[in-house]
Amino acid sequence: MQRILITGARAPISYEVVQQQVALGRTVFLTDSTKKVSIKNSKFIEAFILTTSPRFSTEEYISDINNIVTQYHIDLIIPLNEESFYLSYMKDRLIAPVWVEDISKMLSVHNKYNFTKLIDAMGFKVPDTKYVMNHDDLTTFMNNFPGDEYIVKQPYGRFGQSVRKLTRMSLENDNMIEFPFMIQTLIKGTEWCSYSFAKDGKTLSTSLYLSNTHDSYNCSTHFTSEKNEELQSIIEAVIQNLNWSYQIAFDVIKCETTGDYYFIECNPRATNGALFMQPYVWELKCCEPKYEARQLIFVSLYNFIMRPKKHNLERLKYGKDIFWHPSEKSIFFEQIISGAQWWFEAKSQKTTVNTITTYDIEWNEDIVNL
Repeated sequence: MQRILITGARAPISYEVVQQQVALGRTVFLTDSTKKVSIKNSKFIEAFILTTSPRFSTEEYISDINNIVTQYHIDLIIPLNEESFYLSYMKDRLIAPVWVEDISKMLSVHNKYNFTKLIDAMGFKVPDTKYVMNHDDLTTFMNNFPGDEYIVKQPYGRFGQSVRKLTRMSLENDNMIEFPFMIQTLIKGTEWCSYSFAKDGKTLSTSLYLSNTHDSYNCSTHFTSEKNEELQSIIEAVIQNLNWSYQIAFDVIKCETTGDYYFIECNPRATNGALFMQPYVWELKCCEPKYEARQLIFVSLYNFIMRPKKHNLERLKYGKDIFWHPSEKSIFFEQIISGAQWWFEAKSQKTTVNTITTYDIEWNEDIVNL
């Protein structure tokens, strides 16, 4: 029986991925650098083991992972969150296989500006983009690509926290804008999210779902897998060009005027699309994703309270909660406890919940000593 170590257990998708592993007859162990993990007491796992922070104590973190591998006889490590970058960076130091790409490839797509250049060079569509250093650069870009609104962001960021939609007038007249930053032409249309699992450039499975971030404070809470053969074929072509292995996710916009698909950014790790994977994909077999609706009910309720909209309330009628299992109902309520802990920590640090949940694991660097 194969013994699996899943890292990044704080990620909401961890519960589903654990169940996918168990369905294959595997024994599952969980680890993270926080105790605020909703599923740490799940009956589907053998043990939850706390580690140090990969961001602030990288050497010690790798030592912790190797100790877990030795103690519990782990056969395979599957990362689910931004600790993926540290496991990739130190992959040659790990004593068990880890399903993550090499760090050079990870960084080539994780940096939003580098990703845009890479995809453009491959011949796929991206918004017109420039990394502007000062007002002269900004003026040149807006003159070359006239528009009423633009997208401004930083190369690194998660949950869309650094992304702003600004008018031309505000960009021209606001002296408080801090350089440097990325600027892109605004592509209006339907926003799609994808998640794929691949091996050596061959896509084994891809799930697609529409983004609802605008209703949920830059973090989707409802996920309904959809079929889109045209987009799926484009994503498979990108994965083949990247010669990618393991997990990768894209945000794409279908332009409302041309019908073309524009790549916006990439996450070279697990995302919510893993909810729709069949267990067999973890045996490196091709399989169709599941077509169903899932949601984070308590987060949706919170968002509804903060921003009441009828359609947000209506959505609560559809889709099983990510943390719901009929034989383990306590986990459904454990998410309230861990969510409250994250909320109180965010308040004490005077920051947002989204920021605090990745603070000790996030990767924000371009240059590493390879």
